Parts: sequence; C-alpha cells; structure tokens
Amino acid sequence: MASLVPGLLYRGRLGRWKLLLILLLTLALRGSQQTSSISILRPFTPCGPCVCNGTVADCSNRDLGFPAPVGLPDDLTRLSLHKNSIFNLSPRVFARFTSLEWLDLSDNILLENVIPVDAFNGLGRLRELNLSNTLLTFNGDYSAKGPFDSLTSLERLDLSNNSLQKVEPLLFRALNSTLNWLDLSRNNITYEGESKWPIQYLNNLTYLDLSHNNLKNISRRLFKQGLQTLNLSYNSIRLSDEAYPADTFEDLKDTLTELHVKANCNSSNTTATVHYPDIALSRLYNLQVLQIDGLLHQSFGAGFLNLTSLRTLDLSGKGGGFCYMRSLSNETFKNFANSIRTLNLSLCSISQIEAGTFSPLGDSLCVLDLSYNVGLGFDTLGDAVYGLQGSLLKELYIDSIVEPFSLCVRVSERNTRYFPNTSIQFISARKNRLEVFCRGALNNMPHTLSRVVLNSNRLVFGPYFKDFENLVGLTDLEVDGHAFAFYPPVRYSAEDTGECEASDGEMSKCHLGWRPYGDHIWVDQEHTDMNEETESWNLQEFMKTGLTFRLPPSLRTFTSRWNQLFYRLEGIKFDPNNSLVSLNLQSNLLTTWTGPLSGLDKLESLTLQNNLAFTFKTSFFKDFKSVKKLYLSKNYLNAVLNDDEEGSLFGPLHKLEYLDVSRNYLYILPRQVFKGLVSLRFLNLSGNFIAKFGVNITHMANLSMIDLSSNKIKYLSYEIMSHLDTIAERIEVHLDLTMNPLACTCEQMDFLRWVQQSEVVLSSSERYYICLMSSGNYERMTDIFKVIEQLESSCMDKFGIFVGAASCAFCLLVVMLSALVYRYRWKLRYLYYASRLAYRRLQTCDNDNDDFEFDAFVSYSSEDNDFVHGELLEELETRAGLRLNVHNRDFIPGRPIPSNIVSAVQSSRRTLVVLSRELVQSEWCHYEMQMATMEAAHTGRDVLLFLLYEDVPSQELPRDVLYNLQSSTYITYPGTQAEPSLVRDFWARLAQAIRHG
Repeated sequence: MASLVPGLLYRGRLGRWKLLLILLLTLALRGSQQTSSISILRPFTPCGPCVCNGTVADCSNRDLGFPAPVGLPDDLTRLSLHKNSIFNLSPRVFARFTSLEWLDLSDNILLENVIPVDAFNGLGRLRELNLSNTLLTFNGDYSAKGPFDSLTSLERLDLSNNSLQKVEPLLFRALNSTLNWLDLSRNNITYEGESKWPIQYLNNLTYLDLSHNNLKNISRRLFKQGLQTLNLSYNSIRLSDEAYPADTFEDLKDTLTELHVKANCNSSNTTATVHYPDIALSRLYNLQVLQIDGLLHQSFGAGFLNLTSLRTLDLSGKGGGFCYMRSLSNETFKNFANSIRTLNLSLCSISQIEAGTFSPLGDSLCVLDLSYNVGLGFDTLGDAVYGLQGSLLKELYIDSIVEPFSLCVRVSERNTRYFPNTSIQFISARKNRLEVFCRGALNNMPHTLSRVVLNSNRLVFGPYFKDFENLVGLTDLEVDGHAFAFYPPVRYSAEDTGECEASDGEMSKCHLGWRPYGDHIWVDQEHTDMNEETESWNLQEFMKTGLTFRLPPSLRTFTSRWNQLFYRLEGIKFDPNNSLVSLNLQSNLLTTWTGPLSGLDKLESLTLQNNLAFTFKTSFFKDFKSVKKLYLSKNYLNAVLNDDEEGSLFGPLHKLEYLDVSRNYLYILPRQVFKGLVSLRFLNLSGNFIAKFGVNITHMANLSMIDLSSNKIKYLSYEIMSHLDTIAERIEVHLDLTMNPLACTCEQMDFLRWVQQSEVVLSSSERYYICLMSSGNYERMTDIFKVIEQLESSCMDKFGIFVGAASCAFCLLVVMLSALVYRYRWKLRYLYYASRLAYRRLQTCDNDNDDFEFDAFVSYSSEDNDFVHGELLEELETRAGLRLNVHNRDFIPGRPIPSNIVSAVQSSRRTLVVLSRELVQSEWCHYEMQMATMEAAHTGRDVLLFLLYEDVPSQELPRDVLYNLQSSTYITYPGTQAEPSLVRDFWARLAQAIRHG
C-alpha cells in the first residue's frame, strides 16, 4: 500500500487520532476500487470556483462577483471571500449556510445602500464577521431593523479601514449581550460630547479599537464597564487634563488592563499646555500596560503612584508614535510604584541620562529598551547603568545608540564599570558600528550574562579576544552582519561622527592592529607600516606559532552571518576546553576549506551554506567527528564530490544525522560518496542537476528522509528502492521527487509501480510532479498515482501486440539477412578486402602529398613528462628528424585548450598516445583521443598510434580506450633495461610508423 500524505511532511507529528483517520480513509478508498492503486489524499478539494477542506471554504482572491457561488457545501463553518469583486449582498444570500461560524468579506466594495438589512439572515451561529476595507459608511436609517440584528451569536466584528464618520446607536442593538471584540480603527470617526454613543450599550465588550480616527476629546460616556483593552492611539486627543476629564475612566477602574494612547501628540503641540493626565489615569488601579507619548520636559505626576499594577510602560516613538524626551533626570520616574517590569524608551531622541534615573524602578524593572536614541552613545549609557546596580534588570536593548556613520566606535573599560553589579542576562547592541572592545571592557560583564546580540556592527580582530574566556556565563553569541541593504544617506550629520585617536592612558590599550606572535597580538603604533612582503612573512610566522583561540567556557552557540568574512578555513585552533555546540558561518566569503579546524570536539551543528566555496580538501571534516547537523547548501561542492570515489570528505562524520548539500551544482555523485554516514537520517540534495541517483545508501539504517526535488532524475535504481522499503518496515520514510522529469513510460513501469505500492511516503506539494511522457513532452501532474494507473492500463493493452510484431519482424529480418550473406559470402569477402586495399593505396598517395605542419601530436599525461621531454623527443626529433607537437611547448597561449587540441590533431599526420596508468585517469587525454578518433572518421585516414609505455591491465582501461587499442596500431616500449639493439629497432619502427602510417 502506498502512503502519500501531501502537505504534512514538515508540519509536525500528527496526533494518533489523525493518523487513525487517514488510515481509515485510505482503507475505504482501497475497498472502493477494483485495482490495488491508491488515489492521492488531497487536503483541499475543489468546490465550485473555491477550494474546500471539510467544512472550510477558501474563495479568496478569485474575482468573484457573487458571495455564495454554486458548488459550496451547505454545512460550511468557515467561509473566506476576501479580496474579490463583490459589490452587493442579496437578501438572505447566506441563508443556506446555517452552520457558518466565521465569515470574511474584507477587501471588497460593499456600498451601504445595497446591503439589505436581511443580508445576514440565517446566520444565527455566526461568531466572527470581518467587514474591513469595504468602504462601508452605515449612514442609513436602522430604527426599524439593522444588518446585524439576525447575528445573535456574534462575538467578534471587524469594521476597520472603512469610511465610517459616526456610529449609529441602533447599529449594534442585537449584539449587546454577545459582542466582546470590536475593531473600528482606521475610519474617520468623530465624537461630540452630547452625541449618542452605541458602545455604551454593548454590555459584554472587552476589546475596543478606535485607533486611527479623528477623535479630539473623550468622556465617560464613551466607555462601558467591563472593557479590558482600549486603543485610542493615532487620534488627536491632546494629552492634558482638559482632554481627559478626571472621571474619564471611572467606569473602567476595576477592569481596564491595557490602554493605548500613543501618537496623539506631535512636535507642534509640545507646549506647557501638554502634560500627562495623571489625575484621570490614577483611577486605573488594575492597569497593566500603558502606551503613551513621551513628552519633552514633562514629569509623570503624583497620580501615577496609584498605578500599582502597571507592568509595561511604553513611551517609544517606534511605529509612528511620538517621543521627544531628549533627557532623563533623577526625577523622571520617581512617581512610579515599584511595579514596572518593562520600560520602552526607544526612538525618543534621548541624549542625556542622569546616573540615578532608573533607581526608583530598580526593585521591579526587568526589561529596558533604549534603542534608536542615536545621540546616546556608550559613554552616557555607561553612566546610566549606575542606577541599575542591584536591580532586577534581565534584558537590555541598546540597538543603534550612536550616529549612523560614526567612526571608530569602541566600548571602553570605563563604559562598563557599573555592569558587574547588575544581573543582566541578555544584551542586544545591534547597529552601533562597533569596531572593538578595549582591554578590560568585557571583563566587567556580569557573570549572569548568557546571551549577546551584536548584529550589524563592524567588529574586527583585536586584543579583546583574550577577554572572551572571562565571560563565564555566556552561552549564545550572535554577531551577524547586514542581512539587508541600507538606504542611501539623505543628509550629512550635523556633528562630528567621532575620532580615531585616543589620548588618555586607558584608551592607549584600545589598538585596532594586531601582531601575530609574542605575548601581545596587536601592533604598536610605531610598527604599523608593514608592507605586503612583511605582512606575508608575519602571517607564516603566525601559522607556525599556532595561536589558540579561547572561547567563553559556557558558550554553546556562535552565529556570524552576512559579515563578508573572507578567510581561509585553514590552520585554526581552539582551546578544547569549550562547550561550543552550534557554529553558524553562513552567507560569508569563506571560499577555501582546507583545514584543519581543531578543538571543537563538542560541536554538533555546523552551518557553512552560501559561502561560494570552491576550494576543498577531502580531509576538511576530519576534526568534526561529533557533528550531527551539517548545512552546506549554495556552494560549489561539485568538483570535490565528483572525484570523491572513496567517500573521504564525509567519511569521518559517523554521527552525522542531517546533511544539506542542496544547490551545489552537483551533476554526478560517486557511488561511495556518503560511505561514512552510518547515522544519517535526513539527506537534502534538492536544487542540483543530478540525473542518476546511484549512491550507496545501504549502510544508512535510520534514513527517514531524502529530498531529491528539483533535479533531473527520471527513475530510481532497484537498490535504492529496495533499501528504502527495508527501512520503511521499521520507521516512516519520506521521499521528495517533486520537480523531477519522472519517466512516465512503459519502460519504467517497475519504478512507477514501486511509487504506487511502496510504504515509503511520497511527499506532495504545490510544486507538483513532472512526467516525461514517451512523446518527449513534459506534463505537470498533481495526481501522479492517477497517471500511473492510466499508463499501466495503456502499457498492458499495447504490450502483447508490440512484442508479437517486433518478434516476427526481427525473425524475418534475421532470416533474410542470413540467407543473403550465405549466398554471397565469398563475393562479399572479396569485395571487402579489395576495396580496403585500394583505399589504403589511395590514402598512402594522398598522405605523401599532404603538407602537415607536424608529423605527430603527442598525447601524454603530465606524470610522464620526463619520458616525453627526455628520451622520446631526443629519439624522434633530434635523431629521426620528425616534427612533434607537444602541448606545453607548442600550444598557442591565450587560445582555449579544446581549440588548441583540435588544431594540433588536424595539423599533425598522426596522434601518438603515450599510454600509461596516469593517462587513463586524465580527462584531457581522453578528450585528445576522442578528437583524434573524430578526425579519423571525418577524413578516412589513420590517425591514432599507441605507444604502450606501461603495461596496463585491460580491466583497468576505459571502454573507449580498449576499443581504440583493438582497432588501431600500437607499439610496445621495450623499457630502459632492454638490449640496445632492441631499443634502436623500436625507435626506428616508431619513426617509420609516424612517417608513412
């Protein structure tokens, strides 16, 4: 029985009940068919113009003009009509879908005058309705009946991004006891103090979003008791006691836990009349999250002391919010109870922070975000940490706190002097153009520090590497480069972006150069004028001294991607007393992998993908014996793997379980290339050009997934199919052959039957399968099993007729040819030899008249160079007077090698092949023989002449070489130990053969 579970290959393990359901469905389908074939189990099936999965219908983005197309089942529970061309809703258009619970009509154009009040009749079970971005206004008269009156179970309603200017009180009258979630954001809603407001009648409402509207004032009438989340951001409600009357939140004091009022200020209204309305906010005793604008020179009033439940205070200017605080003083947060755990001050133009600013929050603050305050700098940050000593702070975000084009940014020991007395566990310092840590700066990091992110900086090699071993608690270090391109600068910086010179004694230890030997590994300033020659010599000395890198003792993962690291992975040593488990160096320029890389004895995951690597040694992985996951995609492994007949490259990786060599321009894989991978479970060879997958996998007893997608494979060998079946008897095995030109022909019926009947799970996805038909055409097949059934039937119908007709025709042809040959056997023999003799005589005359530039082109292996340039040239050129073409002497420089070879063959009377074991292994020598063979076939003259320099057994000779030896002239070299007369006779006969053929 074939197992095909499309779309579920990487979506986690199924529950037992799902597996049981799939098994029952499969057995039911088997029982309903007369043959043993299995149809594909599709997770989605067509239903009219839509796609259905059980009671779920997806009709989105299909240019539908009618909301209930024919073909949809009546028992739907979820229906998506998102992004169509629906302009109107007919009365009772959804009435037949009485079980519908979720309906999405967003991104259509629904005009209120064509939405009947009974459009949603029959949807008594509907719980969620999305009408966002539909140009609705709801300006009609709903005094008698409204469009939502029949939705008696509705809990969530999305009316965002429409054209609402006001909300009619009677619009939601039928939803007062069920609706708990309402989104009215991105409209043009206004509110007049005395106007009726329907929200007051929604007794069960807990979530209300009024952001991105035109509200200028609010009052107690706007809200109903029970509301838990209120979003008033991106309006025009000025922060002041006038805009927020004291009783504004009176009805919400016991229930509201989250309040968003950001982006209600801008740079034009930051005057003395703008201040935090602490009196109104002081009533919110249970408030846990407050998002509010950060005002310039405004303090948080005494009313904030009542917010004893406040956990998150967000003043950030990110996401369109307004925050322009510039400086923080010791008085800024004095009126906050010790309850705030997360404080977000990012993008607030902060450049000054007094030392005791964060002291009032020390007993509760766990997360502090100061990112994107580009004027802050590491000097000010270092002073600000004074107030965090002894605090509970666990996470510190300081991304982009220097000017975008600052120069020579470094962190000094003084900048980190207060860090030892903190309990920080995580630091993010991205985008700071940081180049170096001065000696001692890292030594001040607290022992609790376990994770650091330094992405998008400019860190260089320096003396601070010596301090890594003092980061005893560090487990994760991420120093990625720039994954995305920057926008071009639009202005010059108003201030100087930094200096490169240090004047004080402490900074004198903060050099950027390095010296590769001795106790110190940086170059003193008076010795920085190294020329290229000196630098090269020093590098050699550096390799000899064997610099050993000491990692933080607890470091488990190190990531450095997109850093343009242009190093040779060669001769790198790490102190083996490390805990590194994962090393990710993807997307750099590590093009040469020669090794060794020693000391990483605990490494389990190594990522080197997308490094454009093209130079390798097969011994590179010999020190990675503990690696279980290896990611090598997007390199140029084709050359090293094509020649790895013994499996030397991956041979030492006995513990490897996951190997990704996708997109490596692989064409041919030797049979034993994966010989040592006895523990392999997942093999990814997708995105290559493999036409024949003949790799030996019989030693991979636990192989559970092979991804061969997007290759050139037409079929699998019997050995591969048999081994996968053996594994599938114990564990579930998956195979991906999508986007391969599978041979859907009668000749490959064995392979196709295996696909149909094997226990191996054949993965399926939107990429489909490609069938190479007997006509030579390619067809995409979403249901490959259906194709197999049709092909099997077709082959069975034609097989008998084809075999019978072919057998009769062949027998008749053999009888006729045999009779003719026997009848004229002597005459044919005579004509053959007579014609051959006449042709040879004619060719001899023509050859004597031919004007060849060379008498012979010598084809030989570079390992036989001494013989050719020594004895052979001496005997044939000096003594016999022949003109020889030798490639490293007579080939024209600058011309392509194939062009030189063809020219040499055509301009020489004979091609002399010096046959040896080394020549048999040379691809260029094979090419030279092929060109000589083609020249002989094209001109009719004898071209090839073999000199058997070594005795090579016939079983070691390639088929084409053996054929040429049997059909061409050859002469055996007697060797240097033979009698002189025999040697002289050999050279004379060879010269004669070259001259006259």
